[in-house]
Amino acid sequence: MTTTNSVFRSTDDPSSFLLKPWATCDRVAIGGLSVAFFLSFAQFCLERGDAIRLLPVLMLIGSAVLLLLMSVRERRRMLLASAFRPATVMLILAVCVPVLLTSLYRPTAYPFEYGLALIATLFSIRIVLTQIGLEGLLLSFLYGTTAGIFVVVGLTFTDLLASVGAQRYAPFFYDPNRIAYFAVTAIPAQWWFATRQQGKKYVLLVSALCVLVIGTASSRGSIGALVIGCMVAASLYFCRRIKHRSFVITRNTLMAALALLCLLAITGAVWPSMVDHTGTYLSTKLQLEDRDRGLDSGFTGRAANWITVVGALPKTSWIFGNGYRTSENDFNFPIDNGYLATVYELGVIAAAIILAKYAVFLFQLSAGYLFVNQATGAVLLALVFTLVVFFSNGFVLRAFFGDGDPASILALFAFVSTRQDVIDEVQSSFLESPTFQCAAGVR
Repeated sequence: MTTTNSVFRSTDDPSSFLLKPWATCDRVAIGGLSVAFFLSFAQFCLERGDAIRLLPVLMLIGSAVLLLLMSVRERRRMLLASAFRPATVMLILAVCVPVLLTSLYRPTAYPFEYGLALIATLFSIRIVLTQIGLEGLLLSFLYGTTAGIFVVVGLTFTDLLASVGAQRYAPFFYDPNRIAYFAVTAIPAQWWFATRQQGKKYVLLVSALCVLVIGTASSRGSIGALVIGCMVAASLYFCRRIKHRSFVITRNTLMAALALLCLLAITGAVWPSMVDHTGTYLSTKLQLEDRDRGLDSGFTGRAANWITVVGALPKTSWIFGNGYRTSENDFNFPIDNGYLATVYELGVIAAAIILAKYAVFLFQLSAGYLFVNQATGAVLLALVFTLVVFFSNGFVLRAFFGDGDPASILALFAFVSTRQDVIDEVQSSFLESPTFQCAAGVR
């Protein structure tokens, strides 16, 4: 719940989206955004054409328009003011307009049309974010991606079971790395929801399903991204506990950790063959010794392609960009690196601005989480977790700045976010704390 919403909600009500029925406008915004996330996930079940690619974008823009139409006059003015505040407009124009002009010189109109749609999407995202805040954003992402996992896995469950062996899981028009990327970016929101809501631990079963999808897809990029995300999230968690002097290791926790270590040691000593079989299975499943995908393959041949793109950059309009989505046509191979693709398509100036904005937002989320001194603020940690997984996967996938998949859309929300969004979430965390609720007389 954002502070801007307090005009239409009781200012002494500490409830959040998870604790109270939503207002009508909140329902529209969260529902529409959830459907947009779902459509961006499920579009790969079909052969993608321009109409299929536009569905999630149109749903997102339509949700913003409907939200404006349903809002009262004062609320509508506030939503529009947040979307067209000078800093937001300058940020969007600085990144999008130069490459939009270079897109005019491309042989086809698609890059220019994509740029216009992206600009409209960014302003719509800012309107929706003002209405629902960071908590509503994460909740919508949870609904959309979890529904997508259920639909895809439910329709191809036989293929999933068959992929436990050497075969890689690649349902419908997904490639293995993409379905794993979608699954890994959905996990942090599920963990947040399971720990935030008592009685919702069953959501962790969905996380286990996502881990199974990642494993059967044999996506080493997503596995590495999940490990990096867990390390960053755990570091922030323990840093906050230490900062607020609430880090306590109980005797039961210590005994459980020692018991687990002993169990692992006994397993390795008594059943060495099991350990050997597990190592052999993982090596075979992840194809670590394969000539094309092994450890000596140069990121599965990507490194050689990256060198080719870097060598071609000086011969192109690398400062202001070569046009949206032009790398797919200008090279006869996929770049498979979101950072390099962004430099080629949007130019080095725009890429630097985008990277700086993402870094600033991650810092603001982390600082806000460390500041909160209650068992709240989990929304901020979950967003950091998700974005770190997204940025880590961007090294081996064409995902960084665009509206082609759920995590990329979530990153666009981060791009147009402001420091005030984080402050609003921190303030709502204080309102949700047990101390405040007791003081307010909330039962």
